[in-house]
Amino acid sequence: LHKEYRRQRQMCIRDRSYKLPLFAAAAFLGGYMLISNRQLRVNEYELKVSKLPENFVGKKILLLADLHKKRYGDNFNNLVNSCIAAEPDFIFFAGDLYSRDETDMIPKLALMKRLKHIAPTYYIFGNHETDNMDNAEALALKLTECGVHILRNNMEQIKIGEDHINIYGTQLPQRFYRNEDFSHHDLPQITKDELTKLLGEPDRSECNFLLSHTPLAFRAYADWGADVTFSGHCHGGVIRLPFIGGILSPERKFFPRYTKGIYELNAEQGLAKLAVTAGLGKFRLNNPSEIMICTLERQE
Repeated sequence: LHKEYRRQRQMCIRDRSYKLPLFAAAAFLGGYMLISNRQLRVNEYELKVSKLPENFVGKKILLLADLHKKRYGDNFNNLVNSCIAAEPDFIFFAGDLYSRDETDMIPKLALMKRLKHIAPTYYIFGNHETDNMDNAEALALKLTECGVHILRNNMEQIKIGEDHINIYGTQLPQRFYRNEDFSHHDLPQITKDELTKLLGEPDRSECNFLLSHTPLAFRAYADWGADVTFSGHCHGGVIRLPFIGGILSPERKFFPRYTKGIYELNAEQGLAKLAVTAGLGKFRLNNPSEIMICTLERQE
């Protein structure tokens, strides 16, 4: 009996020696995931634009996207205070202010009103808004009444003194984001011609900014005539790996090309730029939520 007791005790010790590292690893991973999903960072970028008018040099654009169901404190106070501290000249919200299954738009309306009091605010619909157009139309009416600029396949001008920038915003058809059965196979490509049908022809002699929710059509945006495109949608690639970047897009595609940061392409009108924010909401790992600040400079 004594020998059997010793044998059983040794087996229990061995089992604990194997399980303890697993428990520790699981606890560390769980804690890291919790922290990753609660972080909010303000990341600053220099955005050089060749046709930038003189009066816009040094101005700061605060880019937000993909809030979904995240709150960031009571009444979004943590998010708003971070935006105030950044002292932007303009705020661009590149879609997915809410998730498609949300019904209460009052908190989102209150948030956009607070952002509008920080700086002139421009907003476009993402794929979640176009999945729930009843809410989108009601929210758009209220936001327009309180002075938020909503761009729905149209253009406005941002003016400083005698200088101006043309700012366009897309409301892309849902077929570019998903199929009717919510699958993502064989989605059509966004093209220059499609953008021309939606937005018209831009004046390529002037500086043209474009807000478009998905960054994956950067080549089409550049060929259409956007000097700078501002996007979100990819949530930074959901999970980010060192030296690789984001690994997944909302279309269930691995290693999407544009997930976070500043990108550039040679286009007819010159060097086109793309600013992509990692966004604010949804699950993420090694990929903090982001407020993106773009300081405009002249591209020599």
